[in-house]
Amino acid sequence: MISLGDKMENKFIRIIKSIIIFLLFVVVFAAGFLLLGFFKGQNIDNPLADIVGQKDESLILLAGVDSTGEDTGTRTDTLMLIKANSKDNSVDMISIPRDSYVSINGKMDKINAAHSYGGIDLTMDVVRNFLGINLDKYMVISFEAVIKGIDALGGMDVDVSDKVGAAMGISPGVHKMTGDQVLSYVRFRKGYQNADLGRINTQQDFLKQFIKESSKIENLPKLPKVYQAMKPYIKTNMSLKELSSLAMKFKSVDSSKLNSVRLEGEGFNMGGISYYKIYPESIENIRTTYLNSFLRN
Repeated sequence: MISLGDKMENKFIRIIKSIIIFLLFVVVFAAGFLLLGFFKGQNIDNPLADIVGQKDESLILLAGVDSTGEDTGTRTDTLMLIKANSKDNSVDMISIPRDSYVSINGKMDKINAAHSYGGIDLTMDVVRNFLGINLDKYMVISFEAVIKGIDALGGMDVDVSDKVGAAMGISPGVHKMTGDQVLSYVRFRKGYQNADLGRINTQQDFLKQFIKESSKIENLPKLPKVYQAMKPYIKTNMSLKELSSLAMKFKSVDSSKLNSVRLEGEGFNMGGISYYKIYPESIENIRTTYLNSFLRN
């Protein structure tokens, strides 16, 4: 017979695993190990406490940068809104092209420049104003974390599609990649017909692949080592309570319920610099279809 203590222990393990899996998805598998560190470093008798009453939907801005050690001076290479819905256990990944032409402090510029001017705070302001939404949670991950984390895992099997393989000049199929190779894979853009959009598709596909990889039982013993390798390269303003709440919403995350969308538009050149103009109808579609619960009054 399974004792009450064993049931509680198994439940606690399931909670931690669901937290790790969900957060791995949110921040390209980094924040899960950060959360593991929170549990290791804090005396928490009941990780489920104070979670009741949380909203059904959560919205987080994921920002990929070259370095998390500087508040300014570094542009974002990846910007993605992650919306988690606990009613249907779905996750929407809304990518914002880094060349998007937006207003930053009253002047038009690429959206990825906001971080270099005012760090994550200004980036959040720009996204809020651009989409007309309420947004207050973020996770910033340095690409160095990708390298360190995957190397600590012992590499990762990546399934390269025919289309991506042709663009990158490599054979399609499964490739065992090191951290450096994975980083090059998700950041590659020159060979695609539409450079930035092609890369966005690759990044979103990679996220889905990693969910399956990271949730394998055989990888769980490696988590503490990966956490230690990645911890210095992650920054978030989310509390343990908030992270736990998100994890509780997605104990049964299924890749079939991961929706990948992006803001649509067209590229243009001005002064020898390439920009991307987002169609107003695309903004409105994203707002009403995916962000309705977060629209400003």
